[in-house]
Amino acid sequence: MAVFPDAPGVAAQISGDRVVVAPTDHVPLSVGGFRLAALEIHVRCRLDSRGRWLAVDQSAYKLRLNADSTPLLRLEYMRDAHTAPSAHLQVHAQRGALSHLLSRAGHHAPHDMSKLHLPLGGARFRPCLEDLVQLLVTEFGLDALPHWEQAVHDGRARWRRTQAMAVTRDFPEQAADVLRQLGYEVSAPDDPPTIDEKALTAW
Repeated sequence: MAVFPDAPGVAAQISGDRVVVAPTDHVPLSVGGFRLAALEIHVRCRLDSRGRWLAVDQSAYKLRLNADSTPLLRLEYMRDAHTAPSAHLQVHAQRGALSHLLSRAGHHAPHDMSKLHLPLGGARFRPCLEDLVQLLVTEFGLDALPHWEQAVHDGRARWRRTQAMAVTRDFPEQAADVLRQLGYEVSAPDDPPTIDEKALTAW
C-alpha cells in the first residue's frame, strides 16, 4: 500500500471460481510512530452473472484498536445480502439518544449500535477502500507516507471508472441515451442484453 507505513503486501488466492484478495497481514496504523490500531482488508471475488467480468462477491474493511478485539468500524459489502443492505457501515459505539429511540421502537438490541447496518448506496455506488483510507488519515490523524493523497486519488479514480463501466452494463439504454446527448453515435445490438432488475431495486 502507498499510504500507511509498514503496510504488508497483498496476495490473491484462487480457489475454483473464487478469488480472495487480502494483505498478507493486518495493516498497522500508528500516530507519531506508535502503533494504535490495525486495518483488516478482505475481498472475495467471482465472475459476474454474465460470466465475463470479475466482480466483488464480499468485502470487509475493519478498523480495530490493538487492545480491543471488537472493531470500531466495519465497512462491508455482500453481493447476495438478503436481510441487510448489500453495502453497509456498522459502527461499534453507543449513544443514549439513539438507544432510547431504538428501545422505544422495539429494536432487538437497542444498546448495540453495531447491530444497525447503515446503507451505503448498493453494489454500484458504495464507497471504496480509498474513501475509508482518507478518513483514517484526515480525520483520525493516523500516520501516512508522503504522497499518500495522490495514491488515494489514483485508486479512487480507478474504482469510479470501473464502477461507471459496471453501471453502463447494468443500464445500457440509459447509457446510450446519455452518450447520444453528448454527441456520440450509438446503435443498439440485434440482441440487447437482459436488464437485471436487482441492479435497480436492491437495498
